[in-house]
Amino acid sequence: MTVPRSAELRWIRADLRARRGQAALTVLAVAGIVTALIVAATLLEGGTNPWRGLFERGHGAHIWIHSKDVPDVSALRGLPGVTDVAGPYRSAPATLATGGRRVPITLRETPAAFTSVARPLPREGRWLDARSPDGVVVERSFARALGLRPGSPFTVTGLNGATHRLTVAGLAESGDQGFYPEWTPGLAWTLGQTLDVVEPAPGRTEAVTGLRLADPADTDLVVQRAVFTLRNQVQRVTTWREVRASMELDDRLLGLLLALFGAAGLVAAALALANAAGGRVLTQLRDIATLKSLGFTRGQVVRMLLAEHGTLGLLGIALGVLAARLVTAYAMGETVAVPLSAGPLAAIVAGTALAVLVAVLVPAWRGGRVPPLPAAPAA
Repeated sequence: MTVPRSAELRWIRADLRARRGQAALTVLAVAGIVTALIVAATLLEGGTNPWRGLFERGHGAHIWIHSKDVPDVSALRGLPGVTDVAGPYRSAPATLATGGRRVPITLRETPAAFTSVARPLPREGRWLDARSPDGVVVERSFARALGLRPGSPFTVTGLNGATHRLTVAGLAESGDQGFYPEWTPGLAWTLGQTLDVVEPAPGRTEAVTGLRLADPADTDLVVQRAVFTLRNQVQRVTTWREVRASMELDDRLLGLLLALFGAAGLVAAALALANAAGGRVLTQLRDIATLKSLGFTRGQVVRMLLAEHGTLGLLGIALGVLAARLVTAYAMGETVAVPLSAGPLAAIVAGTALAVLVAVLVPAWRGGRVPPLPAAPAA
């Protein structure tokens, strides 16, 4: 007589309802370990480096060339490895007066419409509007250091000594410049007409051009080619490596510690699952023997035990992935965390699932070897 699958499912549901607390603890233990492993891998991969998130979301430029005159954009676009060009934008130094302090600042011309490359990411307030030419958008870390908010007065003095009163329209972040004060001077984006008012002399401005590359590893080579192409026009060059280094967080040690604790916890969880499954088998010897006397085969008993305890482990893995996603997306929101790439995530999920299944396979196999109850002697 073959026992139907529905009988197996009923037995599994009844056993889980009888030990809800133990099942919940098993799920939470596996979930906590998976969360720690994913967060550790995110830290070690550099996913919490603010530069990475800002650069990817803003489609940033890998190289910024500061030149005295407007460069030949077509020549730069034709360089091998260059996929797109941002600008050139005019830029001018100025002095910001706020709270009794005078702080150097760079005003950079930016169109009102967002560009496809090297676009700032607005965080507060609004973006530049041609109908409000006195509005400027200030880099967020610079604004926080000076206590500037949307609507705050913005008084700047040009190189000619003239003072101009502007207004902070909004705050934005960018992966093309580091945080203030590690990266100075501060940065503010303005419309072209506003920059003409603050610095009307063409000789006191510079052109800033961004290059986006197909392969960031070619940065040094492209810089050499760009400097050679522009001859003596280049004043200075900044690359994505410098910006990333200025935004670097000291999170690799924390990631390493989390990884070590997570790996040790994974071993402990596997042993705990094996112990829990083995304990259940020992306490259910009579029940298993009764099932086998009713027609359950060895394979069905192994399958039931493996499905019951394996499902708890897999449910814990799914809960851990969700918890890790929430931690990296919200708890680390200020660092603009980027989710873990598919490769390491799949390795963590697959490794944990394999450890869980191996941990419950041995007790399940032992349960399948329990002999059925002996038949009652005939009267």
